[in-house]
Amino acid sequence: MSFLQKLRDLPSLRAVQIAVGIWVLFALIIGGVVAARPDKHTVTPEYRDASVKWWVGRESLYNDSQIGYLYLPQAAVLYTPYQLLPQRLGEPFWRLTGLALLSIALWRVAGWMLPKRRAQVFLVASILVIPATCASAQNGQVNLPLAGLMLLTVADIAISRWGVATLWLLLAVMLKPIALAPALLALACFAPLRLRFFGGLALCFASGYLHPNPAYVTAEYHHFLHKFLIAGQPLIKDRFSDFFGMLWHWGFHPSHQIITGVRAAAALITLLLALLISRDFCENRFLRAFGVMFLSVLYLMLFNPRTEENSYVMLAAFTTLLAARDLIGGDLRRGKWLALFTLLLAVDSYGFIYKLTKIWFKPLITLAFFILLVTGKFALLKSEDRGNIGS
Repeated sequence: MSFLQKLRDLPSLRAVQIAVGIWVLFALIIGGVVAARPDKHTVTPEYRDASVKWWVGRESLYNDSQIGYLYLPQAAVLYTPYQLLPQRLGEPFWRLTGLALLSIALWRVAGWMLPKRRAQVFLVASILVIPATCASAQNGQVNLPLAGLMLLTVADIAISRWGVATLWLLLAVMLKPIALAPALLALACFAPLRLRFFGGLALCFASGYLHPNPAYVTAEYHHFLHKFLIAGQPLIKDRFSDFFGMLWHWGFHPSHQIITGVRAAAALITLLLALLISRDFCENRFLRAFGVMFLSVLYLMLFNPRTEENSYVMLAAFTTLLAARDLIGGDLRRGKWLALFTLLLAVDSYGFIYKLTKIWFKPLITLAFFILLVTGKFALLKSEDRGNIGS
């Protein structure tokens, strides 16, 4: 009996126990490593410093360069509980929050993939996605909770919990402004989100004025806007792993005007494709939501100017579910290719191989995946044995 067949035949309770055990073990390893050396291989000093500065209310969170703190002031507020804890506790708990969001989101969406084999799908998806989470989990980057929030949005749109789905989108935007792109795409395809989102966004910005120094808040919003406008301009070669980062790595660096034009065209094409998904799968709200958010993440990986190697955990969160669905559901050929693709998105965890693939490999295979997805008329979203996922 093959290993995969053994996974398929596992009783549901046993599959859940193994999956939870894997996540707990991984969390303990990450937490232990971070607790031992909280300032090594981490980006969180920017978050901690910003949180302290916000509550003191004297020094700006932002500098005038393209580096440093790149988020909304609300991100500094959200990080406050972790900043208040001793560093050797706060840093691991921040990582554990991201891992918890992702694992819970995988469990919820797995229930829509193959409802009768949810536990087995969750187990396989967990095994496949963990390599892609390693870098973000160790570094404490926002990409990890963002991956979970995207999937949670899918799960709640599927059951018409519009208010909760809006909350996940707002949290994502507050944590990292690039999440505005997936949020706007979701709003374009799901009308019940629109008023809720913009009303919630206004409340989020208004909440900043609960700060004892309103003038400081206004100044920080201005500083953020300036930072947001300059942050996407090219920094240095071999720093970011998006489509144009790949081209620059190969020695081709178009003008800023061409890059901006291509990104704008890609955004329009992505919107049109999302509307096409909404039309073609209008009778299946889960499939629509999954397809739209999946498309938005593909867009971010290829055309967000600050896509990093470990940003691809957001894409892996979606492809691991598709792979697990096919491997458990019986479409082994496609499932194996999807599993391979998911594992290749974790190439930065594979030692010397990463040095050979850095910057260019992930956007290249993501571009190929995107082309196959579109030319195949999104057939990848459909399950061979059940018509389509979530039906």
